[in-house]
Amino acid sequence: MELTRHAPWRVKLTRAGKDQTFKLLGGASQADQVTAFCVELQEGDILHFCTSGRALTYESAARIECPASEENGDIVIGASGTYDLHVLTAKLGGERISITKSTPESSELKSTQKKNLGKMRTHKIKEGTLTFLHNLFIAVLVFIWLIPIFWLIIVSFTGNLHGPTLNKIFPDVWSVENYVSLFTKVNDINQFPRWFLNTLIVSICSTILSTLFVLATAYAFSRFRFRKRKGLMNISMIIALFPGMLTMLVSYYLFEHVFHLGAGLARLIVAYSAGAGLGYLVAKGFFDTIPSDIDEAAKLDGASSSRIFFQILIPLSKPIIVYTIITAFMAPWVDFVFAKIILGNAAQPVDYTVAMGLITLIQSGNITDWFGTFMAGSVVVAIPLSILFMIVQKYYVGGVTGGAVKG
Repeated sequence: MELTRHAPWRVKLTRAGKDQTFKLLGGASQADQVTAFCVELQEGDILHFCTSGRALTYESAARIECPASEENGDIVIGASGTYDLHVLTAKLGGERISITKSTPESSELKSTQKKNLGKMRTHKIKEGTLTFLHNLFIAVLVFIWLIPIFWLIIVSFTGNLHGPTLNKIFPDVWSVENYVSLFTKVNDINQFPRWFLNTLIVSICSTILSTLFVLATAYAFSRFRFRKRKGLMNISMIIALFPGMLTMLVSYYLFEHVFHLGAGLARLIVAYSAGAGLGYLVAKGFFDTIPSDIDEAAKLDGASSSRIFFQILIPLSKPIIVYTIITAFMAPWVDFVFAKIILGNAAQPVDYTVAMGLITLIQSGNITDWFGTFMAGSVVVAIPLSILFMIVQKYYVGGVTGGAVKG
């Protein structure tokens, strides 16, 4: 049984001054017919057919097989009996009423109609229950995920804090002294402004280089056809499957004993951006969605491959560029382990990134005096990344979904 594709029809039955309204459901075999089977009508009953503010009058009746008359545009039943009510809706605005005597087949159709209606109601209840449970599950996960963030922010505004010994959710004394100390109480232990600047420099430089490497590699694999192209793509993807952490010790050895690159920010910039081209796959998928006819038209006008890349494809690829920038920016901004290994023990506190520097504030001997400052620093570090995500969120989603269309 199907419901009509138009607005739902209703019949208002007036009997002895009392009104009763019921819906007409889709016919058993016709999707463009709404029907009520085996309706018990009595002499003097008044029927009013309507939908969405429109009403059908007696004059529009196509077939009436029971004694009836017209009263103010409605149908007045002249003899009691069991009837089937139909509204033929093959043409919107040209509907017709049909009132016929019920047959044994009508009883079967009514039974089928009730069963189908019951199935529809069961399906709606089941669907509503599953939706509620799904939303409840998501809400619980979000609540659990927000607990540490909430606790972090609360502790960062706690005054007179001496170490992580907390026995209350909300502090007795609210204060911003931890944030003030973070930027003003600079000494051999706390150099947060310099750490923040170092992280910003490394993140921006490595993001620029990584984005260029990724987009150039993706453009080459997407637009050019050369020998061993497939093999090179497969090898690159296989290498990219291995975690970057596996290369930490090798990278440190190369920087320290082969290239003799000092334990400074340059070492981190090279480490974060050198292998970025291996992550070309999503960007290549996005470039594959851009018609190659654009390239051919530009070549006919004398444009070189580099000009096509920078002046045509790049302006059309804003979503994937934003996606690449965000993923490249996040790695150095939040990383601790890789930066610690690459810089080595010879690195001075002045060369630390934010993650490395903040860890020193909660080491033994410092945690009592600097725990509140550490919590404030953790909040401050999260602010730029959060703002960046909020600004470019729509482009980020477009880059992910656009790059997943083709591979």
